[in-house]
Amino acid sequence: MLEWIKKQGVATWVLLAGAILTVVSMILYIVNSTTGYFAGSDVNALPIVFSVIAVLLICAIIAFSGKINHAVFDVLLVVIAVLLAVCIAQFIMGRTDVAGDQWFIPGMESDEKGACLNGAIVGVVFYCISALTVIAAAFVANFKKD
Repeated sequence: MLEWIKKQGVATWVLLAGAILTVVSMILYIVNSTTGYFAGSDVNALPIVFSVIAVLLICAIIAFSGKINHAVFDVLLVVIAVLLAVCIAQFIMGRTDVAGDQWFIPGMESDEKGACLNGAIVGVVFYCISALTVIAAAFVANFKKD
C-alpha cells in the first residue's frame, strides 16, 4: 500500500480531493433536503445519483490510470465535470423559491428559510470546488510518478 501511495502523481491526489469534496457535497445536499424547511418534502434523487456516479468514475480513473489511454481519461473527466454541473444546477433550482422568499419578497422571510438557504449556499460552494478540482486534474497529466 505504501508503494502505491508513493507512485501517485499530482493528478491522482487532486482527483481524490475532488471525490472527497463530492461526497461532502452530497451529504450537505441530503441534510439540506431532509431537515429544516424541507423536512417531509420529496428529495430530488438526481444530484445524489450523479454524485455517486462521479465518485465511482473518479475511483475508476485512479484505479486504471496506467492501463487506459489518456484520451479516455479526458472524456471521463469531462463526463464527471458535467455530472457535477448538473448537481449544482439541480441544487440551485431546488432552492430558488426559498431564496426568493428570503431575499426578495418582504414579509416572507423566516429564520428557518434563512438557515436552509445558508446550508444550500455552503453545499453549492462545495460542489463548485469539487468541479474545479476535476477541471484542474484535467490540466495535470501526471497520474503516476516516473
